[in-house]
Amino acid sequence: MITLEAVESFFPDRTVTVEERAAELELNEAQTHMFRRVHGLDRMQYDPDLSLYDLVLPAARKALSQVDPKSVRYLLYCHALHGGRSVGPEAAQNIKQQLGLENATAFALTQQNCAIALSAIDIAGTLLQADGDPDARVLVVTGDKPRHRAAQLVMNTCVVGDGAASALVSWNGSGAVVNSFVSKTRGEYSDGMMSSPALLRAESEMRPRLMVEVMREAADRAGCTLDDIQVVLAPNPNTTLWVDTIKDDALRSKFFFDNIPRYSHCLASDVLINYATLCEEKRFEPGRPAMFVAIGVGMTFSAMVFTPSSTTGGTWS
Repeated sequence: MITLEAVESFFPDRTVTVEERAAELELNEAQTHMFRRVHGLDRMQYDPDLSLYDLVLPAARKALSQVDPKSVRYLLYCHALHGGRSVGPEAAQNIKQQLGLENATAFALTQQNCAIALSAIDIAGTLLQADGDPDARVLVVTGDKPRHRAAQLVMNTCVVGDGAASALVSWNGSGAVVNSFVSKTRGEYSDGMMSSPALLRAESEMRPRLMVEVMREAADRAGCTLDDIQVVLAPNPNTTLWVDTIKDDALRSKFFFDNIPRYSHCLASDVLINYATLCEEKRFEPGRPAMFVAIGVGMTFSAMVFTPSSTTGGTWS
């Protein structure tokens, strides 16, 4: 089974309120009010002087701190931003070199936006199963450092903060066990934020049905139901998106939203950041299934059921 041996997150020291960040982005009073009162943002970490590597390497180093770096056979760098001006083709190799992972094969994953980390975990498991070495590991590194306003402010729906996360993945190792993974992409919506108003409306109408469909399929493959899930960890663009997507109040009450006002949306990293938060706060109930979900602009819908172990720790409350 795929296991999450360690998951760590990192944020820069500089904290700004949504009002301060809105002023930096030259938003008007109505937009600022919307982000706080409607979308549920409060504050976030943001440092304009931070480089991409300054952002992603600390969490990766923490995830590696208890293992022999030589055991890491693969490094998967996950990013949401596309194009050489945002993330260059050399990024994965640079991360590998700076971490000293001499034995690792490094490559990048993208195109699924907020859903990319879940696909990376699944790919990591496939690589480890094929490798056959029980001591081998994969390091999944996530994070983006947007430099352009269009990537920092997404369609008046989210303000992007600075945050990154890394996961150390093993096969039949210690930690949370991944029980199932389901992912579906609707290519007709591949224009994403550049879609026509009619296509955006169609996507909005389709989204609630397909998200719950993917969640139910993942639960079924894991041998449980959505009622059995203790907590759902999702990306943090805003609270409005999930209110519009998950219509059932009982199911939506399982979603972990505490990090939306704390950190806002951290590209490619939210689901792992949320996992690290629940580990730190000891809010997982060991042995009871939990779920990652993600909607990636494009449109990719993913759900992954996992079972926290006693080493994951905590009691959900």
